[in-house]
Amino acid sequence: MGVKALDTLEELAQIARTRPGKLKEQKEKGVKIVGYIGRFVPEELIHASGAVPYLMCRGGEPEPPDAVIPYMLRFMSPYARSQIGYHLLGIDPVVPMLDLIVVQNSDCHESRLADLFEYFKLPAARLGVPPDWKKVLSRDYYQKRLTWLREKLEVLTGNKISDEKLKKSIESINQTRDLLSRINLLRKKQPPPIGGYDFIRLNHYSFYCDLEKLLPKLNDLYEQLQKGKSPFSREAPRILLAGHVVGMGDYVVPKLIEDSGGVVVTEFLDEGMRQCAWNVKTDGDLMRNLGETYYLSRTPPSIFQPAWEERVEIMEKLIRDFNIDGVIWYELSFEEIYDLECSIISKAMDEMNMPFLKLESSYEYSREAVGPLTTRVESFIESVKQRRS
Repeated sequence: MGVKALDTLEELAQIARTRPGKLKEQKEKGVKIVGYIGRFVPEELIHASGAVPYLMCRGGEPEPPDAVIPYMLRFMSPYARSQIGYHLLGIDPVVPMLDLIVVQNSDCHESRLADLFEYFKLPAARLGVPPDWKKVLSRDYYQKRLTWLREKLEVLTGNKISDEKLKKSIESINQTRDLLSRINLLRKKQPPPIGGYDFIRLNHYSFYCDLEKLLPKLNDLYEQLQKGKSPFSREAPRILLAGHVVGMGDYVVPKLIEDSGGVVVTEFLDEGMRQCAWNVKTDGDLMRNLGETYYLSRTPPSIFQPAWEERVEIMEKLIRDFNIDGVIWYELSFEEIYDLECSIISKAMDEMNMPFLKLESSYEYSREAVGPLTTRVESFIESVKQRRS
């Protein structure tokens, strides 16, 4: 990236770092702060209610998951445990301010997390997400839960979520997705103007910036990337990073890939990233549009059944569209569904003759742990280079 693009990214990073202080100021003015966990909680509804949304998706450190062990099975996702672990350690400045925490309940890890929020007397609310997504009953249930969430937000804020407010909120989030999508498509270039390490962080920062400030910043960044030079070599292997989630702060793996001579040009991740390819329609029944987009239209997550065949097809399309040289699968310990999917993906990649590497993390990034991880990634990148030549 050019100097201007780096400056813009750093400005967004600074906004994200100072977010807790800004939230405190808004809280003191009587504004409600709503935390939410998961891709199925519509940010648009929170905005339209007059509350401030705060995505909870931190990860990458071993201490927060360990802090939850007295209350939660060790054999639960370190990502799920982290969302309350930082609070239990007393190092999360935002959670004590939250007026509501909306947790999507789509698997056992998130359900246990919601249990813990309730146990510690935090204002938790569950948004049920049935995994059998192709059944009419499941779609209707999710739609009813969105109506329930809308009513809960109206009671919390004292503001009615009119169609006019909701439409304006949807339009703003759609603009955010559009700009991120345009930036993402620049990565089809050889070499790309921005890599996965920066693009994943950009997605994270986009959740913590007021939309009025975010949109011009994203537009500036897009124009700067169009004109700037790529920081990557044309010979750098083009990597697809797949798996469940790269939490905010969990950047060791994407950075290691690019420090080792590769470049992440696209991702196939279920959480922590905006689903930029699908906008919510702004005509007709807006609540119905939210439900259809969030639950039906977008890439189904691994926990949805039956979805694995469709997910393989989506990955194969990404491989073709972004001219991928190798796939790195990044999963977290004890995420049994993603571990099972990894076997399916690995088999599909083998049939495509696509180099594939599986990495697993429990957020243990000590020197002793990073050494072998570095060796594996460097060896994989080197093998892909040799294969290309």
